[in-house]
Amino acid sequence: MGLSSEAPELPVDLVTEQILTRLPGKSLMRFKCVSRHWLSVISSKHFTDRFLTVRPSPRLFMCLWDPNDDNRNRYWVTLSLAPSSTSSSSTTTPSSFVVDQDLTIPGMGGYNLQNFRGFMCYSNGSIALIYNPATAELVTLPFFRSCIRGKKVASYYFGHDPVNDQYKVVSLVSARKQFRGLVTVTSENWVFDLKTGKGCCSWKKAALTPPDFSHQQIGLGGGVCIDGVIYYLAWTPYKKVVVSFDIRSEEFNMIPVPYDENVRNMALLEHGGKVTLFDQTNLKDMGVVALWTLEEARSKKWSCKSRVLESSQMHLVNSIAFKIRGTTQKGKVLLKPEEFLSPFHILCYDIQSNDMSKIEMEGIPNSWFSLDKGPAFDLVFMDQSESVMEWETLIHGEMIDAAAPSTGSKDQL
Repeated sequence: MGLSSEAPELPVDLVTEQILTRLPGKSLMRFKCVSRHWLSVISSKHFTDRFLTVRPSPRLFMCLWDPNDDNRNRYWVTLSLAPSSTSSSSTTTPSSFVVDQDLTIPGMGGYNLQNFRGFMCYSNGSIALIYNPATAELVTLPFFRSCIRGKKVASYYFGHDPVNDQYKVVSLVSARKQFRGLVTVTSENWVFDLKTGKGCCSWKKAALTPPDFSHQQIGLGGGVCIDGVIYYLAWTPYKKVVVSFDIRSEEFNMIPVPYDENVRNMALLEHGGKVTLFDQTNLKDMGVVALWTLEEARSKKWSCKSRVLESSQMHLVNSIAFKIRGTTQKGKVLLKPEEFLSPFHILCYDIQSNDMSKIEMEGIPNSWFSLDKGPAFDLVFMDQSESVMEWETLIHGEMIDAAAPSTGSKDQL
């Protein structure tokens, strides 16, 4: 019996899951132009969901802006940094990153960067933006006007509910007023659903809040999303709290933070699939960090454990003040210096092994180090997932606003 001259056709599932998922997101965006079939496969929900489970190469994004420029159109840039060729194996956190000039984005930037499911959410002035590095799509969320009076500050928190496949953004708008030396704070929470489609996409004021929910909040850093619930750390009169927002039910709750008057430097992060407060108040002087883990949200039960840094690593922390900037996929904590110093580096702390290491940043333009006041900056580490989902898919075929970012104005609130 002779052999057929025709090669067997590869099953579609083999092509999509065994071949395409091994390619980087940028390549997949180019391959959409190959044929209608490839476009259909790569754009399908099945493929985009499957691609989210593939761990990408780690990448770091750093936003820089010049605070010396008093104009609204400040000079912004987002640097994209990839592991250097001399860095350690990809199975560990790279020891150095280098600026990728091809992926650096002039004119785009912000602060309070958050990374979730391949998207980067950040603030620019009083507005929120969401950026997908794989598709290079940048979306500016619509403005909304808060009713509270005073000098307003807006914070934004991004998350996803895996049950209903919903993406939502929570905003905390806070305003301070001072009268005869007395300072008062008023706040509002707003919710934006990314899946309601164009024409319906708008902010709505939060409705489901319990009786003990404080409307005198000030946001303290970024948030995290765990199992369909967004969490963020906030200050209320006389105490700090963790605010939770259930994406499905849109219900808010407050969880008191264990009180300690000596705690001055605390940040919220995810560790081991749980909400964790990383207290580095005594890191610089004593090499001690305290980890408060929320064991049960409903009962508001916390547990605490401490770590003491090895004396041989104290030189990494005893001369520079750092801020927490999230965790890697393996649960390592990232710390950025509060000041922009040359040569620039961040720290990576492995909670399990109690090991602190330095990650060097190479290729940052020297002009940023020569500014009179030094640049303002923020950064986010992305290694958990990469998304090839386009906004048409995310919000049922309709774009929100793919305009370039604006520094915005607090009057828009």
